Amino acid sequence: MDTMVPLAIPSGASFADIMVPTKDTARYTYLLDLAIQHRQPLLMVGPSGTGKTCIIATHLLSGKGLSTDHWTPSAVTLSARTSANMLQDQVDGALDKRKKGVFGPQIGKRCIVFVDDLNMPAKEIFGAQPPLELLRQFCDYEGWYGRDNQFRQMVDVQLVAAMGPPGGGRAFVTNRLLRHFNTLACAQVSDDTLASIFGTILQWHLQSYPNPVKELSKSLVAATLALYSTASSKLLPTPAKSHYLFNLRDFARVVQGIMMLPASSLPKDDPLTPSAPSAAAAAYKRLWVHEALRVFYDRLVDSTDRDWLLGQLRGIVSQQFGTTLDQLLGHLLEKQEKEVGQDQLRK
Repeated sequence: MDTMVPLAIPSGASFADIMVPTKDTARYTYLLDLAIQHRQPLLMVGPSGTGKTCIIATHLLSGKGLSTDHWTPSAVTLSARTSANMLQDQVDGALDKRKKGVFGPQIGKRCIVFVDDLNMPAKEIFGAQPPLELLRQFCDYEGWYGRDNQFRQMVDVQLVAAMGPPGGGRAFVTNRLLRHFNTLACAQVSDDTLASIFGTILQWHLQSYPNPVKELSKSLVAATLALYSTASSKLLPTPAKSHYLFNLRDFARVVQGIMMLPASSLPKDDPLTPSAPSAAAAAYKRLWVHEALRVFYDRLVDSTDRDWLLGQLRGIVSQQFGTTLDQLLGHLLEKQEKEVGQDQLRK
């Protein structure tokens, strides 16, 4: 990490555009660039949230990696409804005709076709995936047949692809296509790396906030990490709860949610009583609880799971924020009620 350039986030940057460099992204970017420079097709495989698409798009499409003077990037995202004709039209649209039957990018350039979600196309009745069979034809013969039944040779064109593991709508890809790729496995992000990524983003975002709120950045990230780790390891999918799938996008949704509150909307602390508990910090803690409930609690389908998650949330709030969940959500309690439960959260 000592050799990596520190991230300078520009003011006004949106959450989706921020990419914090880590050891993993540096490794994957280096291997991606190495494969491209040596004309080797690369396939990045890993679970959702490991940054496959972001790493490739940043290197190919943002102008920060490959120079547009020598490279022509083209991005194609596949889905269950993508047909072979749709894929062919997108790729052919990025190429010029060099001579009869030969197509490619501008002279002196190479075209990198980035195929995202490679294993998403649905299988037809015989088990084939037509868009992938078209890509396999290109890999085997350096071209494919157009709809005029004329072979189109494609020169200076290279494939880079990304996909998640099979399951949840993703199918197994035929080995006849996979054999053409060098496969790079993207590991799940470690807890330290997650804390570094979102801690950097939150510290940048909270620069204009009151000091008591600024001091919460590490606690907010630690609380989100604890809740995400607990939910993803204990709330496992079953046939009746097949949507109990938590990934790093859920972690990001919590952080992105608390970043949507502008500093001007926080209550003002009384400067005459600096030792009093900060109303702004309490409001921001309450906002985190709201986002955590929105992302994780609202996905649960039975009372047992909801009570279990509330119990976990109580412990996390007490450990990370130095207060109790009932104090933060005290406005939901009636006079005789002492504990916030499912009934109070429905109000």
